[in-house]
Amino acid sequence: MRKRLPIRRAKAASYSRFAGVVSIPVIGIAAALHRSGHLDTVALFSVLGFGFALALSAVVAAIAAVAAIWRRGAPGVGDAVFGLICGLIALTPAAAVTAAAILYPRLTDISTDLDSPPRLALSENRTQPDEHLRPAAQRAAYPDIVPRRFPVGTSQLYAAVEQVIEDQGWTIEAHLAPAMNDDPAVIRAQARTLLLGFVDDVTVRILPDAIGARLDIRSASRLGEHDLGTNARRIRSLLAGVDRVLTEAYGITEVQESDTAPAESVPLEYEKLDVGPDEPDVPVPGDKPEQLEAPVSG
Repeated sequence: MRKRLPIRRAKAASYSRFAGVVSIPVIGIAAALHRSGHLDTVALFSVLGFGFALALSAVVAAIAAVAAIWRRGAPGVGDAVFGLICGLIALTPAAAVTAAAILYPRLTDISTDLDSPPRLALSENRTQPDEHLRPAAQRAAYPDIVPRRFPVGTSQLYAAVEQVIEDQGWTIEAHLAPAMNDDPAVIRAQARTLLLGFVDDVTVRILPDAIGARLDIRSASRLGEHDLGTNARRIRSLLAGVDRVLTEAYGITEVQESDTAPAESVPLEYEKLDVGPDEPDVPVPGDKPEQLEAPVSG
């Protein structure tokens, strides 16, 4: 009777498959729970760290298994390859974040107007209005993010901005709508990042202008020391949406950009419009005392 030698399977290949398969739902479920508000930020980073460590170990184990199988010969190539693929998929977000951190400047607060920026609502993470603005770095990195002028009235521009904000799925926290077509306006909104749902603040300011109306946008991250280019992309997305809405509604095909100094184009008295939710009410200049108010639901 012929005796059969036991088949030695590559243990690293089995581990790679297990770790790679588990890492994907760990990362995905953590992101979904944080976005829905069921997982706090500290716990999120802990779970993500565990998930990425699993994925990295799956990749390392897969490479080690393939090398061992090549030398000694053993079953397990399929498990190793599958684990390698799953591990690389799970590591894709980490790789994307690393690449963005290298490609984009270390900024967390972006404004079209750097000399007289729209005011953000103060929070526990933002104790000074403009503490995170870095004008020189922003101008070097994003020269296209400047104030925009549109040949429409402030009411039309406000309606276009409001429509785009709703299309983007942002939450309007407070707003000052223009009562007349030459009144200034302010919108404060909250926007969430795509994958993890971090909350960022956006303020839109609309002022009457010699051309028609001037639009300024400011977007700022609440957490972290690097926005990975998110705030700049958000401002560009809002501007592109406004261009589209105005083109569809009024046939405006050319939008004039402006890098005029704010002292020449933003009257000082309009800065009183940028009142925060916790600041005392300040009447709007003129004979139309609109107040910054929360949007009416329904």
